[in-house]
Amino acid sequence: MAKASVASRLVGNPISWGVCEVPDWGYQLAPRTVLGEMKRLGLSGTEQGPVGYLGTTPVEVANVAAEFGLPIVGAFVPLVMHDRSQRESMRKAAHFSASLLGATGKGFFITAVVVDEGWGPRFPLSDAQWQAMFDGFSEVDEICAGYGIRQVLHPHLNTLVETYDDVQRVVAGSSVRWLLDTGHLQIGGTDPAKFAKDHFDRVDHVHIKDAKMSIAKRFLAREISLLEATRDGVFCSAGDGDVPVAEVVRTMESRGYEGWYVLEQDIAIVGDQARTPDAASTAVERSIRYLSKL
Repeated sequence: MAKASVASRLVGNPISWGVCEVPDWGYQLAPRTVLGEMKRLGLSGTEQGPVGYLGTTPVEVANVAAEFGLPIVGAFVPLVMHDRSQRESMRKAAHFSASLLGATGKGFFITAVVVDEGWGPRFPLSDAQWQAMFDGFSEVDEICAGYGIRQVLHPHLNTLVETYDDVQRVVAGSSVRWLLDTGHLQIGGTDPAKFAKDHFDRVDHVHIKDAKMSIAKRFLAREISLLEATRDGVFCSAGDGDVPVAEVVRTMESRGYEGWYVLEQDIAIVGDQARTPDAASTAVERSIRYLSKL
Protein backbone atom coordinates (compact mmCIF):
# COMPACT_ATOMS: atom_id res chain seq x y z
CA MET A 1 0.00 0.00 0.00
CA ALA A 2 1.32 3.44 -0.94
CA LYS A 3 2.29 5.80 1.86
CA ALA A 4 -0.20 8.58 2.60
CA SER A 5 0.72 11.98 1.19
CA VAL A 6 2.25 14.76 3.25
CA ALA A 7 -0.90 16.83 2.72
CA SER A 8 -3.08 14.12 4.27
CA ARG A 9 -0.81 13.98 7.33
CA LEU A 10 -0.95 17.68 8.25
CA VAL A 11 -2.48 18.35 11.65
CA GLY A 12 -3.06 21.44 13.73
CA ASN A 13 -1.97 22.83 17.05
CA PRO A 14 -3.87 25.48 19.04
CA ILE A 15 -0.67 27.56 19.33
CA SER A 16 -1.17 28.59 15.70
CA TRP A 17 -4.26 30.41 16.97
CA GLY A 18 -2.49 31.90 20.00
CA VAL A 19 -3.41 29.23 22.56
CA CYS A 20 -0.20 28.59 24.50
CA GLU A 21 0.94 26.78 27.63
CA VAL A 22 3.34 29.59 28.64
CA PRO A 23 1.87 31.68 31.50
CA ASP A 24 0.46 35.13 30.58
CA TRP A 25 0.84 34.49 26.84
CA GLY A 26 -2.25 36.41 25.77
CA TYR A 27 -5.92 35.96 24.95
CA GLN A 28 -6.97 32.33 24.47
CA LEU A 29 -9.57 31.57 21.82
CA ALA A 30 -12.22 29.01 22.74
CA PRO A 31 -11.47 25.35 21.90
CA ARG A 32 -14.45 24.95 19.59
CA THR A 33 -13.45 28.07 17.66
CA VAL A 34 -9.94 26.74 17.11
CA LEU A 35 -10.93 23.18 16.25
CA GLY A 36 -13.61 24.50 13.93
CA GLU A 37 -10.95 26.38 11.99
CA MET A 38 -8.73 23.30 11.81
CA LYS A 39 -11.63 21.30 10.42
CA ARG A 40 -12.55 24.01 7.91
CA LEU A 41 -8.98 24.10 6.62
CA GLY A 42 -8.91 20.34 6.11
CA LEU A 43 -6.37 19.41 8.78
CA SER A 44 -6.41 15.75 9.81
CA GLY A 45 -6.05 16.01 13.59
CA THR A 46 -4.92 18.18 16.47
CA GLU A 47 -2.66 18.25 19.47
CA GLN A 48 -4.30 19.02 22.81
CA GLY A 49 -2.79 22.43 23.42
CA PRO A 50 -2.09 23.47 27.02
CA VAL A 51 -2.86 20.92 29.72
CA GLY A 52 -6.61 21.07 30.30
CA TYR A 53 -7.43 23.24 27.26
CA LEU A 54 -9.69 20.63 25.64
CA GLY A 55 -10.91 19.31 28.99
CA THR A 56 -9.69 17.68 32.17
CA THR A 57 -11.33 14.26 31.76
CA PRO A 58 -11.13 11.71 28.92
CA VAL A 59 -14.84 12.18 28.23
CA GLU A 60 -14.50 15.96 27.85
CA VAL A 61 -11.50 15.73 25.54
CA ALA A 62 -12.92 12.85 23.49
CA ASN A 63 -16.25 14.63 23.02
CA VAL A 64 -14.79 17.89 21.70
CA ALA A 65 -12.36 16.04 19.41
CA ALA A 66 -15.14 13.80 18.07
CA GLU A 67 -17.40 16.80 17.50
CA PHE A 68 -14.97 18.00 14.85
CA GLY A 69 -13.68 14.63 13.68
CA LEU A 70 -10.12 15.50 14.72
CA PRO A 71 -8.13 12.75 16.45
CA ILE A 72 -5.76 13.77 19.24
CA VAL A 73 -2.20 13.13 18.02
CA GLY A 74 -0.21 14.60 20.89
CA ALA A 75 -0.19 16.40 24.22
CA PHE A 76 2.41 18.97 25.26
CA VAL A 77 3.49 18.41 28.87
CA PRO A 78 5.97 20.74 30.65
CA LEU A 79 7.84 18.80 33.35
CA VAL A 80 10.53 19.63 35.93
CA MET A 81 13.11 16.85 35.56
CA HIS A 82 16.48 18.23 36.66
CA ASP A 83 15.47 18.50 40.33
CA ARG A 84 15.03 15.12 42.06
CA SER A 85 13.30 16.79 45.01
CA GLN A 86 10.35 17.48 42.66
CA ARG A 87 10.04 13.91 41.40
CA GLU A 88 6.69 13.26 43.02
CA SER A 89 5.18 16.33 41.37
CA MET A 90 6.67 15.23 38.05
CA ARG A 91 5.14 11.77 38.41
CA LYS A 92 1.74 13.19 39.29
CA ALA A 93 1.76 15.53 36.28
CA ALA A 94 2.99 12.79 33.97
CA HIS A 95 0.35 10.32 35.11
CA PHE A 96 -2.43 12.89 34.67
CA SER A 97 -1.49 13.81 31.10
CA ALA A 98 -0.58 10.25 30.10
CA SER A 99 -3.89 8.87 31.39
CA LEU A 100 -5.82 11.58 29.56
CA LEU A 101 -3.93 11.04 26.31
CA GLY A 102 -4.01 7.26 26.53
CA ALA A 103 -7.79 7.33 26.82
CA THR A 104 -8.41 9.79 23.99
CA GLY A 105 -6.30 8.92 21.00
CA LYS A 106 -2.96 7.22 21.69
CA GLY A 107 -1.04 10.28 20.55
CA PHE A 108 2.45 11.28 21.65
CA PHE A 109 3.30 12.49 25.15
CA ILE A 110 5.39 15.57 24.32
CA THR A 111 7.82 16.45 27.11
CA ALA A 112 9.32 19.91 27.53
CA VAL A 113 11.90 20.16 30.29
CA VAL A 114 11.15 23.40 32.13
CA VAL A 115 13.02 25.02 35.01
CA ASP A 116 9.82 25.36 37.04
CA GLU A 117 6.07 25.59 36.57
CA GLY A 118 6.39 29.31 35.83
CA TRP A 119 8.87 28.72 32.98
CA GLY A 120 11.67 30.42 34.89
CA PRO A 121 14.93 31.41 33.15
CA ARG A 122 17.45 28.80 32.02
CA PHE A 123 20.66 28.19 33.93
CA PRO A 124 23.67 25.86 33.52
CA LEU A 125 23.02 22.36 34.83
CA SER A 126 25.46 20.29 36.86
CA ASP A 127 26.33 16.76 35.79
CA ALA A 128 24.02 15.48 38.54
CA GLN A 129 21.14 17.60 37.23
CA TRP A 130 21.66 16.33 33.69
CA GLN A 131 21.60 12.77 35.00
CA ALA A 132 18.42 13.53 36.93
CA MET A 133 16.86 14.70 33.66
CA PHE A 134 17.95 11.54 31.84
CA ASP A 135 16.56 9.37 34.64
CA GLY A 136 13.36 11.39 34.41
CA PHE A 137 13.03 10.53 30.72
CA SER A 138 13.32 6.85 31.57
CA GLU A 139 10.69 7.13 34.29
CA VAL A 140 8.26 8.98 32.03
CA ASP A 141 8.86 6.37 29.31
CA GLU A 142 7.69 3.73 31.78
CA ILE A 143 4.67 5.79 32.84
CA CYS A 144 3.66 6.32 29.22
CA ALA A 145 4.08 2.63 28.39
CA GLY A 146 1.56 1.86 31.11
CA TYR A 147 -1.03 3.90 29.23
CA GLY A 148 -0.14 2.56 25.78
CA ILE A 149 1.52 5.75 24.52
CA ARG A 150 5.06 6.96 23.80
CA GLN A 151 7.05 9.92 25.07
CA VAL A 152 8.93 12.26 22.73
CA LEU A 153 11.20 15.10 23.84
CA HIS A 154 10.45 18.57 22.49
CA PRO A 155 13.55 20.80 22.19
CA HIS A 156 12.04 24.16 23.03
CA LEU A 157 13.13 27.75 23.55
CA ASN A 158 13.21 28.88 27.19
CA THR A 159 13.58 25.29 28.43
CA LEU A 160 16.58 23.25 29.53
CA VAL A 161 16.84 21.57 26.12
CA GLU A 162 17.20 24.58 23.84
CA THR A 163 20.75 25.00 22.51
CA TYR A 164 22.94 22.89 20.24
CA ASP A 165 24.98 21.78 23.25
CA ASP A 166 21.80 20.80 25.13
CA VAL A 167 20.60 18.72 22.20
CA GLN A 168 23.94 16.97 21.78
CA ARG A 169 24.15 16.18 25.48
CA VAL A 170 20.68 14.61 25.51
CA VAL A 171 21.35 12.62 22.33
CA ALA A 172 24.55 11.20 23.82
CA GLY A 173 23.34 10.73 27.37
CA SER A 174 19.86 9.29 27.01
CA SER A 175 17.73 7.05 24.83
CA VAL A 176 14.69 9.34 24.82
CA ARG A 177 12.76 9.56 21.55
CA TRP A 178 12.52 12.94 19.82
CA LEU A 179 10.03 15.38 18.44
CA LEU A 180 11.79 17.20 15.60
CA ASP A 181 10.65 20.82 15.81
CA THR A 182 12.14 22.65 12.84
CA GLY A 183 11.86 26.16 14.30
CA HIS A 184 12.93 25.56 17.88
CA LEU A 185 15.94 23.53 16.73
CA GLN A 186 17.00 26.18 14.20
CA ILE A 187 16.72 29.10 16.61
CA GLY A 188 18.46 27.10 19.33
CA GLY A 189 21.45 26.49 17.04
CA THR A 190 20.77 22.98 15.69
CA ASP A 191 20.33 22.49 11.94
CA PRO A 192 16.98 20.65 11.74
CA ALA A 193 17.75 19.11 8.34
CA LYS A 194 21.02 17.68 9.66
CA PHE A 195 19.23 16.45 12.78
CA ALA A 196 16.72 14.66 10.56
CA LYS A 197 19.54 12.97 8.66
CA ASP A 198 21.71 12.11 11.65
CA HIS A 199 19.01 11.01 14.09
CA PHE A 200 16.12 9.85 11.92
CA ASP A 201 15.88 6.57 13.81
CA ARG A 202 15.07 8.46 17.03
CA VAL A 203 12.43 10.81 15.58
CA ASP A 204 8.78 9.82 16.10
CA HIS A 205 6.94 13.11 15.64
CA VAL A 206 7.51 16.35 13.67
CA HIS A 207 6.49 19.96 14.23
CA ILE A 208 6.69 22.24 11.21
CA LYS A 209 7.63 25.75 12.33
CA ASP A 210 9.30 28.34 10.13
CA ALA A 211 11.07 31.37 11.57
CA LYS A 212 12.62 34.67 10.61
CA MET A 213 16.13 34.58 12.00
CA SER A 214 16.55 38.36 11.89
CA ILE A 215 13.95 38.54 14.67
CA ALA A 216 15.15 35.35 16.37
CA LYS A 217 18.63 36.86 16.74
CA ARG A 218 17.16 39.61 18.88
CA PHE A 219 15.62 36.99 21.15
CA LEU A 220 18.91 35.08 21.34
CA ALA A 221 20.70 38.32 22.28
CA ARG A 222 18.09 38.74 25.05
CA GLU A 223 17.04 42.07 23.57
CA ILE A 224 13.43 40.86 23.48
CA SER A 225 11.49 38.07 25.16
CA LEU A 226 10.04 35.07 23.35
CA LEU A 227 6.59 36.63 23.66
CA GLU A 228 7.87 39.86 22.14
CA ALA A 229 9.61 37.97 19.34
CA THR A 230 6.38 36.11 18.64
CA ARG A 231 4.42 39.34 18.66
CA ASP A 232 6.96 40.76 16.17
CA GLY A 233 6.39 37.82 13.79
CA VAL A 234 9.38 35.54 14.39
CA PHE A 235 7.21 32.53 13.51
CA CYS A 236 5.76 32.68 10.02
CA SER A 237 4.00 30.52 7.45
CA ALA A 238 6.01 27.56 6.19
CA GLY A 239 8.23 28.62 3.32
CA ASP A 240 8.31 32.29 4.32
CA GLY A 241 11.21 32.10 6.77
CA ASP A 242 14.80 30.89 7.07
CA VAL A 243 14.23 27.33 8.30
CA PRO A 244 14.93 24.52 5.76
CA VAL A 245 11.41 23.15 6.10
CA ALA A 246 11.31 21.55 2.64
CA GLU A 247 14.65 19.80 3.18
CA VAL A 248 13.47 18.39 6.51
CA VAL A 249 10.24 17.06 5.01
CA ARG A 250 12.03 15.56 2.00
CA THR A 251 14.60 13.90 4.25
CA MET A 252 11.95 12.43 6.51
CA GLU A 253 9.88 11.20 3.57
CA SER A 254 12.89 9.68 1.80
CA ARG A 255 13.79 7.75 4.94
CA GLY A 256 10.28 6.32 5.26
CA TYR A 257 8.64 8.55 7.87
CA GLU A 258 4.89 7.90 7.96
CA GLY A 259 3.90 10.04 10.94
CA TRP A 260 2.18 13.37 11.38
CA TYR A 261 3.42 16.84 10.48
CA VAL A 262 2.05 19.30 13.03
CA LEU A 263 1.71 22.88 11.79
CA GLU A 264 2.88 25.37 14.41
CA GLN A 265 2.92 29.07 13.65
CA ASP A 266 3.01 30.55 17.13
CA ILE A 267 1.12 33.77 17.60
CA ALA A 268 0.08 35.76 20.65
CA ILE A 269 -3.18 37.68 20.78
CA VAL A 270 -2.23 40.69 22.88
CA GLY A 271 -3.23 44.31 23.33
CA ASP A 272 -5.61 45.64 20.73
CA GLN A 273 -5.34 42.66 18.37
CA ALA A 274 -8.64 41.30 17.13
CA ARG A 275 -9.79 38.32 19.17
CA THR A 276 -10.82 36.33 16.12
CA PRO A 277 -9.19 33.39 14.30
CA ASP A 278 -9.18 35.01 10.86
CA ALA A 279 -5.56 36.17 10.51
CA ALA A 280 -4.18 32.99 12.07
CA SER A 281 -6.26 30.79 9.79
CA THR A 282 -5.04 32.67 6.72
CA ALA A 283 -1.42 32.05 7.78
CA VAL A 284 -2.07 28.35 8.42
CA GLU A 285 -3.75 28.02 5.04
CA ARG A 286 -0.64 29.48 3.43
CA SER A 287 1.47 26.77 5.11
CA ILE A 288 -0.91 24.05 3.95
CA ARG A 289 -0.57 25.20 0.35
CA TYR A 290 3.24 25.28 0.64
CA LEU A 291 3.56 21.83 2.21
CA SER A 292 1.03 20.27 -0.15
CA LYS A 293 3.37 21.08 -3.04
CA LEU A 294 6.32 19.17 -1.58
